[in-house]
Amino acid sequence: MSPTPSFRRPAPLYPSVADAIPGAPDPAQTADLAHQSAEALLHGVFHSADEDVVQRVLTLVEREGLGDLATLWSAAPATSLPGALWRLYVLHTWVQRQTEEVTLRYREGSRTVPGLRYLAGLEEPPSLEQTRSAMDLILRGAFTGDLSVALARAGAVAVIAAHGTAHLADSESTEAAQRELTVQAERLLTTGEELAAAGHAARHGTLD
Repeated sequence: MSPTPSFRRPAPLYPSVADAIPGAPDPAQTADLAHQSAEALLHGVFHSADEDVVQRVLTLVEREGLGDLATLWSAAPATSLPGALWRLYVLHTWVQRQTEEVTLRYREGSRTVPGLRYLAGLEEPPSLEQTRSAMDLILRGAFTGDLSVALARAGAVAVIAAHGTAHLADSESTEAAQRELTVQAERLLTTGEELAAAGHAARHGTLD
């Protein structure tokens, strides 16, 4: 394989959580509810001074799973509020469930795209605990701080991990393992770019 595999653009779901997500609903039936629920969740937390409210939202997936969010948000465009929050929650879930693997991929990728390290905001090299805590802070920032910054940081994390995953693919001894990691790298890159685009839209007030 070449040092940097050619990235295509498949569906933006991580293999580590995709199997747990039920089939996507009909977008026409859920679009309004998706936007209403995302706006209610974001604005309700942003205007709340109750830390318990904030914590319930930040641990929503941990307590309820991704299924309910998938039903509402997974079909929404990346540059919409529900689509952006969906991708952010999926990335956060992947980091929390597979911290060691994410950290390994991030470390590998940070050597390839060093400029993104500053945007991601992780230590160099990050420890497992620092990877988890940084992603927690990014998710918290989406609801209590600047949404555009949080989405941009999350996008940087995903893109760095994508490059790291591509490099790890080259070290695999079988074509099947190389192919699987390359597909994962493609998915990570796609989601990273979509989060970055959502962050740009949020910064300019065009996040639908």
